[in-house]
Amino acid sequence: EYWTPDMIWHGPPGFGDIHGLDGFKQQVLKPFYSAFPDYHAKNDIEVADGDWIAATGFVTGTQRGDWMGLPPTGKLMRMRFSDFWLVRNGRLAENWVMIDSVDVMRQLGVDVLKNIG
Repeated sequence: EYWTPDMIWHGPPGFGDIHGLDGFKQQVLKPFYSAFPDYHAKNDIEVADGDWIAATGFVTGTQRGDWMGLPPTGKLMRMRFSDFWLVRNGRLAENWVMIDSVDVMRQLGVDVLKNIG
């Protein structure tokens, strides 16, 4: 009820763009909810201006399923995020998402920066 059926999700690096509500549900929401079934999101800042809404905050959860190729670790993570939404006709039409995936992977036991440099 909140999204347009033809919505576009502009994901962080590693995800890319997903077109359509069904693709968003199957490719983003379902895997995330399966990996972090106890997730909790908290917006620290929310801003709205005209057709734009933005929020930044943290998501927490325990990794109980595969996520981004990483098998379950049982570890708790705290993910910083920023979201920007474009509203059309009272519904969310586009969403730009930024997450600190490097820090999340570190919390889950993977040092993605280890061999850089």
